[in-house]
Amino acid sequence: MIKQLFFLIVIAINFSTAQVFRIDRPVPDNIQTNGGYLYGEPSVHGGTSAHNGIDILVRWDTVYSATDGIVSFVGYNPTDTGAFGGYEPNGAGNYIFIKTYWTNSFYYFLYGHLTRPFVALNETVTKGQPIALSGNTGYSTGAHLHFEVRKGSQSSGYRNKRNAELWCGITGMGAIYGRVPNAPDGTRVNITPDPKPRPPYTTYSYSLTYQFADSYIGSDDFYNENYAIGDVKPGTYTISAPTMGYTRYVTVGAGQVINADPPTGLEENEIEVNDFSLSQNFPNPFNPSTSIRFELAEKSYVQLKIFDLLGSEIATLVDEERSEGIYNELFIATELPSGVYMYSINVQSAEGNNVFRENKKMMLLR
Repeated sequence: MIKQLFFLIVIAINFSTAQVFRIDRPVPDNIQTNGGYLYGEPSVHGGTSAHNGIDILVRWDTVYSATDGIVSFVGYNPTDTGAFGGYEPNGAGNYIFIKTYWTNSFYYFLYGHLTRPFVALNETVTKGQPIALSGNTGYSTGAHLHFEVRKGSQSSGYRNKRNAELWCGITGMGAIYGRVPNAPDGTRVNITPDPKPRPPYTTYSYSLTYQFADSYIGSDDFYNENYAIGDVKPGTYTISAPTMGYTRYVTVGAGQVINADPPTGLEENEIEVNDFSLSQNFPNPFNPSTSIRFELAEKSYVQLKIFDLLGSEIATLVDEERSEGIYNELFIATELPSGVYMYSINVQSAEGNNVFRENKKMMLLR
């Protein structure tokens, strides 16, 4: 019998539910994000550059993986016994990237200024797994974790950075985002009353619109924001940019990511799914990973499985009840041989009135 090994890494989005955080926080909840140096704010390097991530004030302590994924890069200088310069002395010092998949795109999560990593290149990690010891390596003024979200490539690219505060937050907290029309970079956006939990936060009263003069800074593909406020206590707030005549009132619940602006079109949580469907995997042929998309018109019990052409089951990707929505499941086959495989979906609606079954072929090409 041929030994077969696979890894399944998934971040699934359900468009019919409220906007929520997508990943876990990489540090415990009692450690705050540096509210004085947020994503998109002018960089300490000066010029038009901006801060490309968020800084979390974890000092020489364990850093955890925010999501399931694969370690796509490890930059570590083991000869730097003092853990000062690290692998990249004028940048992130010692750092790692973890790669995962979300809504038809690969995303890369950078963990920077580490003392040392606990993981190796191409290692598969799980959400919540210890991956590194934080530190003060590279261009850093104090021990902390620099955390970035990059879309499509682990290299810096045009508008490929995303605001991590809209991806993760302290348990029980929410986040607010919006777009101040025609706002210059660095426009002050106030929030009242004080939104931050005590502890761990000390003071906080405003954010700045992103410095888009830095071509790496991008808005979220769904939110299209130019400002964001993370780790917000549940409650009702006034958001204002006085110089732009911008005022919004917003109520935030635990775990919610809320748009401060009134809807101008179809919102993420208003997308309707009118039928059941199974899409062709992408890419196809693939090596070693591919995404399988399916849509549910109503709450249903779903089984999504992979088979070889002899009918032997290779993997079960989904075996649970799911709400109405659109989902993407990532299949990674690291030791399967090249060949044609089948993926099969079996859906039974919660009401018991609708059944949907479909099979499709896909090709693994080494």
